[in-house]
Amino acid sequence: MVKRKLMVIVLGGAVLLGGCMSREPTFGERVLAEGESRVEMARLWEAGKEDAREGEKRVREGRRLVESGRAQLRKGEQLVASGNVQVQTSRQAYQGLSQTARSTGDADTASERAGKLRSYAKDWEDGEEMIADGYKLITKGRERIDTGEAEIRRGQQLMETGRRKMQEAEKAYQTSAP
Repeated sequence: MVKRKLMVIVLGGAVLLGGCMSREPTFGERVLAEGESRVEMARLWEAGKEDAREGEKRVREGRRLVESGRAQLRKGEQLVASGNVQVQTSRQAYQGLSQTARSTGDADTASERAGKLRSYAKDWEDGEEMIADGYKLITKGRERIDTGEAEIRRGQQLMETGRRKMQEAEKAYQTSAP
């Protein structure tokens, strides 16, 4: 009999607990849930807005890098072209003077020609350095352009993600509005 009473009490408590769990939410609980839902929508929209801003910033930075890289390319190409002209001019002057240096009769003329040959050789070396510097600038410019283009792509993706989040939040708000 004690077992039976204990069983009735346990079953009765379970039924009461089950009944409490399946009751309708109160007005206050519904308003609270709706408020939390709207706060979440607002957070989603703000996150989307921040993603879009960050994306725009990255696109601007990427474009700046691309322009800077193009400027480096142009400068490098100019250095290579100038260096090539200087090498050609110096080489021809050196070769021309060295041809006539063989027929030199006195020491003063030979010394003067040797000085000019050294000057032409130095100009030749300077031209080769200009070419090397130009190629380095071209390489850096290409790298900067690649970096800038990648940054633009990342920025565009962020902007799209941000817009999508904002649209989702707006859609959720419109469908939940009374």
